[in-house]
Amino acid sequence: MRIFRPIAALYLSFPLILLAALALARYSYQTAQQLAQSSEDSVRQTLAALGDQTRSRVDTFITDSDRTLFNLVDLENLGQFEKRWSEIVRLSNAIEAAIVLDERLLVVKGGYVFKRRNRQEADAFLRLFTDKILPVLPLAELSPDAHRHLHTQYDGIEYLLSYIKRYDKENNRVFFIVLRVNLDYITGTFLPELLQPIGDRGVVGVVNSRGDVVYGQSIREVDRYLYDSNFKSTLYRWRLIMAPRDSDRLRARAERRRLSDMTLIGLMLGVMVLGSAFLLYGISTEQRVSALKSEFMSNVSHELKTPLSLIRMFGELLMLGKVKTPEKGREYAAIITREAERLSRLIDNVLDFSRIERGKAAYEMKPGDLAEVVERALDFFRYRLEREGRQLEVNLPPSVPTSMLDENALTLVVLNLVDNAMKYGGTAPIAVTLHYDDRRRELLLSVRDQGMGIAPDEQRKVFERFYRTRTVRNTNIRGSGIGLALVKHITEAHGGRVSVVSAPGQGSTFTVTLPVREPSPPVEGADDVESPKVAHG
Repeated sequence: MRIFRPIAALYLSFPLILLAALALARYSYQTAQQLAQSSEDSVRQTLAALGDQTRSRVDTFITDSDRTLFNLVDLENLGQFEKRWSEIVRLSNAIEAAIVLDERLLVVKGGYVFKRRNRQEADAFLRLFTDKILPVLPLAELSPDAHRHLHTQYDGIEYLLSYIKRYDKENNRVFFIVLRVNLDYITGTFLPELLQPIGDRGVVGVVNSRGDVVYGQSIREVDRYLYDSNFKSTLYRWRLIMAPRDSDRLRARAERRRLSDMTLIGLMLGVMVLGSAFLLYGISTEQRVSALKSEFMSNVSHELKTPLSLIRMFGELLMLGKVKTPEKGREYAAIITREAERLSRLIDNVLDFSRIERGKAAYEMKPGDLAEVVERALDFFRYRLEREGRQLEVNLPPSVPTSMLDENALTLVVLNLVDNAMKYGGTAPIAVTLHYDDRRRELLLSVRDQGMGIAPDEQRKVFERFYRTRTVRNTNIRGSGIGLALVKHITEAHGGRVSVVSAPGQGSTFTVTLPVREPSPPVEGADDVESPKVAHG
């Protein structure tokens, strides 16, 4: 409990440290964002105010021009309209045509004036007005002196019409006055005079509903400082687009500032989190190793308990004389001997692994025959195989080259590989094969089972200490998790390598590859070298 409380306190502190770091990073980020946003908002507000003012000036100019001309219409003397208005329209650059309609929406006599002298154009516009424009004008909905605009397009040509409803009190009649605004004058004269000063300080343009530029410059890229808004009451099909001329510089400066702020915040947060993570990793690693060792001790204890229980049971039967025949007695004695050998082998595994963990493992290399080592090792499993009804298919060559090896250590390799196959190989036969590759001068020992197999992402991990696959952990099969780690260490100590070929549900083949080493003169003092011990029956 004394150990648990500090560790628990450390674990509890990590979320608090992380929360504090995140809160600090969030506050710093929000502050930096607010500063950047405040600067951007200031630019946008200034741009929006200028844009709104410019749109209002355009609408005001057109509306005031229309009102002035509307007021010049003398409804009591419409007979003089054409003559008088011909002069007015010529003098007014903003108006291109004027039409007066009666209450039946018919053009009064002499109530049409067209600025241009081309009679065909004048007649064409009058036909267009009566056939297409007049039906869509909401004249009947107008109140007296109500002033409206129609911005429309026909046959690719845009029109801006201004219309008003007037009441002749003396004759008790209603008239409608319609003016055609000269868009060529608006785009060619008025807009340049109005927008030129703005264009000296920024980028400005007017585009139509199709996105075509009717005045100024096109702003195609999306700009965070872009002002884009339709005109309100007159040219409502057109949009005014504005942006600061140095928007690229402003954007780059804002990005640099945001990047520097984010980098500093990220570094600060990263250092705090990384430091906490390293500390957490160290603690979790220790806990994981402790948990693995606990599991290892539990599994080893279980594996030791099984042969001990059998030895005790059959020993008690012999002690109490509960043996019906001499053959049974010999069978019980054989079981005790085999389980004692199994117990000795388990202890050898633990002792060898302990020496490897302490870095004190050494091997006594002597000339030996690997085929004989394999054959002697397989004798340990004869009784167990018969008892479990398992088949062992052995394929050993008549002779293999003599090589320098530690027979006890390689016996342990064979025992672990076959024991592994018996545990996880189901009930199918186990195949043990020894092959000599003359070209490469290598001995290849393979142990193949047809059991549950190993997933591809776990095939390298099975050679790590204490590791057991996910499939095995979900079963009742016990194991220490050190057998294959011993196999790898012993194999590599002999200058070889171990590999596995497996697929889930299709069994596994473990192959130990050892180079053939020619016998060398004995080393003085070699008898003092500590080597793994393997029990022999």
